Amino acid sequence: MLRIQPATGERLQPALELLFSSLPADVRSPRIAEVLREIEEGDFDPQHLLLAKSDSVPVGVQLTVIRDDDVGMVWPPVVAAELNGLSSEAIEDALLCEAVRGLDATKAWIGQSLLEPAQTREHAALRRNGFTRLTELRFFERMLADTSDRSQRDPTVRLKYEPYRRSRNRIAFANLLEATYRGTLDCPEFNGVRDGQQSLKNHEAAGSFSPDMWRIYRRDGGAVGVLLLVERADQQAWEVLYVGVVEEARRSGIGRAMLLDALQAARDADAKRLLIVADARNLPAVVLYESLGFLPIATRVAFVRLANSLPSNRPDHSDRQQ
Repeated sequence: MLRIQPATGERLQPALELLFSSLPADVRSPRIAEVLREIEEGDFDPQHLLLAKSDSVPVGVQLTVIRDDDVGMVWPPVVAAELNGLSSEAIEDALLCEAVRGLDATKAWIGQSLLEPAQTREHAALRRNGFTRLTELRFFERMLADTSDRSQRDPTVRLKYEPYRRSRNRIAFANLLEATYRGTLDCPEFNGVRDGQQSLKNHEAAGSFSPDMWRIYRRDGGAVGVLLLVERADQQAWEVLYVGVVEEARRSGIGRAMLLDALQAARDADAKRLLIVADARNLPAVVLYESLGFLPIATRVAFVRLANSLPSNRPDHSDRQQ
């Protein structure tokens, strides 16, 4: 019989050892020390680190992080080499079943997992436990030492922007965000799932927030686009959290103009590179990014599960205790 428990107290160290077991020893120890420090500082909640035991033997571990934007980031289970007579699928299912129960007990509106394309075993485990394959995400970077973008501005695209100010234009930002979702090719499955206010809250929680780097763009007085940038100081980078154009103004050079502004703003902030992510199905966006010199650096498969969608037809392998 499996027992699933939060990795608190004496269960914490073996859970962390198993969680990072694929890392070399000289990397594993500092990573464990970092997590222990984060727990002491209140930045890591071990209640969402689950340990599976069989006859007191640790056989699996699974981590979920509830972000400030109410998104639950779900890591696939790590299963021990010695399974104590159990199947890896039974251990994975027990851990993920408890993880999604925990998600539903929080205010998280979605569980999300980003996996490498080759992690097919992990893909299968998530599918068995109520997660749906959403899309492939393409990650791009643009080195800012290359200034060739400065010559790519179209003088006929004349835009003005205003920075984000919560007390003055928060509602306008939220409404514009929502307007840019209409007809989008970027994760269209989320249309109608959350509104602009929720999206704005999510973006505010996504990094080092600088309201001057969040912009509403206007053409002839009308709001046509939004650009959200965030600093990634640990990577010497800035990231485009979101760039969107209202449906009726697309294919008119506005997206390109906003990204050229983003490149220059990041360069002015002494960043080394600019990062951006695209839904692989959004071919116009991919073509635009590549035309501006962005290069692909990674691909991840996005699995998602909306709250309260735990499958009810799977056998329960575990004995869950606090």
